[in-house]
Amino acid sequence: MKSLLLSTSIAASLLFSSVVFAEKISVAQQKKLSEITSLLEQNPEVIEGLYINLIKYVEGQGTISNTLKQHHDYLYNNPMHSYFGSEAPELTIINFTDYNCPYCKRLESGLVEMINKYPEIRVVNINLPFQQPMIPDLDTNTAWYALNVWENNRPAFSEVHRLMMAKPSKHDSESIMKIAEMTGTEAALAPNERKKKMVEKNERIFSQLGLRGTPALIIGNEISPGAIPQAQLDKLIKSQLK
Repeated sequence: MKSLLLSTSIAASLLFSSVVFAEKISVAQQKKLSEITSLLEQNPEVIEGLYINLIKYVEGQGTISNTLKQHHDYLYNNPMHSYFGSEAPELTIINFTDYNCPYCKRLESGLVEMINKYPEIRVVNINLPFQQPMIPDLDTNTAWYALNVWENNRPAFSEVHRLMMAKPSKHDSESIMKIAEMTGTEAALAPNERKKKMVEKNERIFSQLGLRGTPALIIGNEISPGAIPQAQLDKLIKSQLK
């Protein structure tokens, strides 16, 4: 039991932390390596399992790095994605988000606060409809609707976005129709094949990055899954702006 717990603990610390693409081993990392080596020497029975996990991890990092390079322009320089913040950003944050995800809504307020604190950053929204692939009784979902508004009725987008994020529970046809009527964006509820394909591509990239649930952020050279605490978010942004 001890060896299983130890193996799980070490592997988890290496495999499930925020993804960091480092150029060289830092002093802190060297210290951790020494500690891991000591632990393995004391518990050699876990080495084989951990070795297999590390090989998979390294292979996965290569896949993630290639995915980011392949889709860099799509994520960072695509005018079809909605964004808020600087028009000439020093740092762009990629935000994989879902209008029906409660954790995404919680993170949204933190991102808005960071924009106010660091006006030189931009947040790009990569919309995903995982929580609700289709709105009941409507031929659309929140991701397609938001993308249609962004493209065709930009002045109304900020209010549509705010209202969709403000609802604490999942949207339904009544809530979406009400938002559309309030903002004059009923036309954006029409199905759109281009937006459908775009969201499908968002989903593929999300999966290729090894992510499993929203929200998830790419900040500089780090991928941070989950609704990370405000202090951690601030620290990540500050480190990238140096």
